[in-house]
Amino acid sequence: MRWLRRRRRPVALDPNDPDNVPRTVPDDLPRDGLFAQPLHVARVKVSDPEQVGDETRVSFVVFIRDDEGRTCPDIAVDATIRGPERTASGQTATDLMGRATFRMTGPAGSYTLTVDDVAAGALRWTADDHTETSIEAGGHAQGSGPG
Repeated sequence: MRWLRRRRRPVALDPNDPDNVPRTVPDDLPRDGLFAQPLHVARVKVSDPEQVGDETRVSFVVFIRDDEGRTCPDIAVDATIRGPERTASGQTATDLMGRATFRMTGPAGSYTLTVDDVAAGALRWTADDHTETSIEAGGHAQGSGPG
């Protein structure tokens, strides 16, 4: 009757507890011990614009790293893209390589991505030079961050 056994909840040692007594770790708490904080937007890669019918699609890939340069998978990233006709905000999670992709389709013109938040406030992050990048549809990336 192995299948009737209850699954044990994960336990952890509290570094602030002088007795080092194991305690249960609820699943909804952030795992801030996994990454060296603060997190950084390491770079923003801008792909060449694609033609989709009469419109242009631009793609921005945001790379998130911790303070020791390690990739940060499954981290929420909020960003805003400003295009020639509209502005849109969105959130996505990084993949296993610490990449989050944002796209917008619209007319030819200037598109700018601004990273608004990383980890939804659960972890510290540093807004640096790589948090805003722009592209002229049909042109090359401008602004901050290496391509």
